[in-house]
Amino acid sequence: MKVLVLSVDRDDDFGSKAGLHSPFVGRTENMEAAMALGLKDPEDSDLNTILAAISIYEEMVKKGIDAEIATICGDVKVGYESDLTLATQLENVLEVIKPDRVVLVSDGAEDEFIFPMVASRVKVDSVRRVFVKQAPTVEGTYYILMKMLQDDKVRRRILPPIGLVLAVLGIFSLLPKLFQYMSSPSFGLISEMGLGALAIVLGVYLIFYAYKVGERVSNSIMRAGRAIRSGSQMIPFAVLAIVFVIAGIVYGFDAANSAQTSDITLQILLFLGSMLWLWMFAAFSYGTGKFVNQYFNTSKVHWSYMVTILSVFAIGFIGQGAIDATMYFLRYHLYNEWFVIIEIVSGFLLASFAGLLNSSMRAKAAHPTEEESAQETGKPTD
Repeated sequence: MKVLVLSVDRDDDFGSKAGLHSPFVGRTENMEAAMALGLKDPEDSDLNTILAAISIYEEMVKKGIDAEIATICGDVKVGYESDLTLATQLENVLEVIKPDRVVLVSDGAEDEFIFPMVASRVKVDSVRRVFVKQAPTVEGTYYILMKMLQDDKVRRRILPPIGLVLAVLGIFSLLPKLFQYMSSPSFGLISEMGLGALAIVLGVYLIFYAYKVGERVSNSIMRAGRAIRSGSQMIPFAVLAIVFVIAGIVYGFDAANSAQTSDITLQILLFLGSMLWLWMFAAFSYGTGKFVNQYFNTSKVHWSYMVTILSVFAIGFIGQGAIDATMYFLRYHLYNEWFVIIEIVSGFLLASFAGLLNSSMRAKAAHPTEEESAQETGKPTD
């Protein structure tokens, strides 16, 4: 009877942090993987999991049990893609080792997802959950929280919902006072805006912190500096996009303020409707710039940018149709219902065409013609 000690890393920390390719079969490969991950992140729970699996394996070997050890990893995108990768690696490992039974080792967080997958393919004798010990002090709890927030997966799972709730509450509490201040300025209104503004700032900060927006902006500025020094064709399109964004905000506020009404809902709809297409043209300008820049750099037409541009206009038509439909149902403007329907249908048709174009380009990339393959490899065609 052959027993397989199976360690599972569902979110592929071994790949994302240590740059390793799973599965790892045998004690040597698992020890090397543990060492590599330990040097990158000594406090990762998957490190403790694989070390526990190695310990169980060595204990079985000492007792004379015919045992083997393996570690399978999923994907950073936890969900369907991760589980599909795990299933593929599991079947490959079972095909190579051909065990009669399995001892499953995990960090305890993913058992409910992993166990049915393994049990459907081979008999599972035992499940070992590995928990990391921590000091039960206030300082220890603070340290654990800080370490959790440094983990990208945990931070993106916890902070964005909290930040989004704070930002939405702040916006809905601030907008009525802001439009009221535009119609009749008052210092009392400014003080009443403080709580809403604080909620927006805190919410935006949490979202930015979760997705490392500051770091991304810094990298974008560095790339922009390099692009300017190298004379990139992207620069004028990016500047035009920024101008469209600013003009959209200004034009939206002007349209809402010139409506001569105290109805907040109408002012918001006018603001969104006036701003929408200028922002769509900003996205179009930016996408066109990337398309032109890639074409001059590679002398190839990158259809993905065309798909992006079509998708931008599809969003614009659908968004405009939604705004006009809201105004129609609330009887703010007497739009013809057929005009609203045409806007929405046009948006969906553009989105469908973009999807078909994207699918056809992916199929063409996956199955290139002989002439295209020869051009890529530099070999002459017959």
